[in-house]
Amino acid sequence: MGSVEDNLIRKASARIEDDDLDGALRVLDAVLVRDPRNKDALLDKGAVLQNLGHALQSIQCYDAVLDMAPGCFNALLNKGAALHAEGRYADAISCYDEILGDGKPSPLALLYKGLSLGELGRFEDAIRHFDDALLLDGDLELARLSRGAAERLLNNGDDGRQDLV
Repeated sequence: MGSVEDNLIRKASARIEDDDLDGALRVLDAVLVRDPRNKDALLDKGAVLQNLGHALQSIQCYDAVLDMAPGCFNALLNKGAALHAEGRYADAISCYDEILGDGKPSPLALLYKGLSLGELGRFEDAIRHFDDALLLDGDLELARLSRGAAERLLNNGDDGRQDLV
């Protein structure tokens, strides 16, 4: 049947699907009152906060998960995305490098690292990461679009930070 916390997390997921992020946040907070170390609730809360535009608060949730489960893929990937949203590209790259350093290929980590590299004006490195992501997942449309944008910026000699997509 599942624990009360599991049922509440399912309820929060349903609210997320219904685009009721504030409601989902209230439910996740209820889980965390009962169990402050619930990794699933912390991950989901971080994602909800991130979607609500509260990147710094989401990073705190991901850090709490990483304190309990160092190397947690979802926490590292989402923390990297939140850091990227805050313009902290080098810090974001550190998160993606930690994922990629475990020897398991991750098209998403490669893609996101490429996006951060592109924001730093490192277009050749970004293209290489987009290519590697596409080798692992040829259907990763964002990698394909971002690769094209990075190539255009590189060919135009643009050395400023640019949005790749």
